[in-house]
Amino acid sequence: MNIYFERCKEEQFDLLYELKSEEENILWTGHDKAPDRKKLKVWYFNQLKREDRYMFIIKSREYAGEPIGYLYLDVVGDLKNIIETGHGVNNKFKGQGIGTRIIKFAIDYTTEYLTFIDRIDGWIVENNIGSIKNVINNGYIKTKETKKVVFKGLNREVLMEKYCYKINRNDE
Repeated sequence: MNIYFERCKEEQFDLLYELKSEEENILWTGHDKAPDRKKLKVWYFNQLKREDRYMFIIKSREYAGEPIGYLYLDVVGDLKNIIETGHGVNNKFKGQGIGTRIIKFAIDYTTEYLTFIDRIDGWIVENNIGSIKNVINNGYIKTKETKKVVFKGLNREVLMEKYCYKINRNDE
């Protein structure tokens, strides 16, 4: 499948809402139910105004009008030199390597356009095998850093593990 990435725009809210309402996405983002449409819309429009967040919708010409996935790149760290990623794939397209391609795009985009970034981090629930494969296949290294987070959908605390990708700039 040929996919392409578009920076999120106001008129793409419905695409993100569709993805955020899928059962697996609800689970892996730590929620217990689909988002409230009105609240998510307010949140979405606020996110579009942020200068420290880059949001993308992933599409395919073969499936026009249907979202394939999404990606967030958040600038973090005391020096604002780290990106944390968040991504999701439409349930209909799971198992086709889309998540791995999303992470590859995150690396390529960050390397080319966000030249102030030195590292990309991803926090992944310890048993989210799909996301772990996505980052490992793209050269991320698992760190020893962990944190516990309450996942409402599971009604329990989960262990999140940190994976890092060091940006290799050719001019260094």
